Amino acid sequence: MPKPLFTKLIVQAAVGFFFVLVGCVYGIHFKDYIFIMLSLLIGLCNLIRTYSFYRLIYNRDYLVLSGTCIRQTSLLLKKSRWIVLVDETQREYRLTLDKDSGLLPGHRYRLYFRRSDGLDSGYMNYSTTDLLGYEELPAVTEDV
Repeated sequence: MPKPLFTKLIVQAAVGFFFVLVGCVYGIHFKDYIFIMLSLLIGLCNLIRTYSFYRLIYNRDYLVLSGTCIRQTSLLLKKSRWIVLVDETQREYRLTLDKDSGLLPGHRYRLYFRRSDGLDSGYMNYSTTDLLGYEELPAVTEDV
């Protein structure tokens, strides 16, 4: 299981657990049964979402893109930027990601995307909505 996806899975489960815990404690303390029921309902929805994400990871139903970031361009009046990645075969991939994504030019990354129809068709434009996570890879050193 890739570390960025495992971390996202654990955080998602922990947030749901603490939301239910705090909601139930608050509801019991103030005898607000509607608040308890809403907290449990949101916890159930989060449990379903976490299980769905676990199945996505377990079935390896995601795409992995590895490459070096060569360029990034901020888009005016938008909260996103264009990033160009080049893999080992010198194939370019254009990504539209949030400005706070943290990808830097010259660094190697491995990105994990949710598999969708647009990504499988060979079209090389990936967006933030399909991004599951990413990790920085160590720099490749060439022996001389």
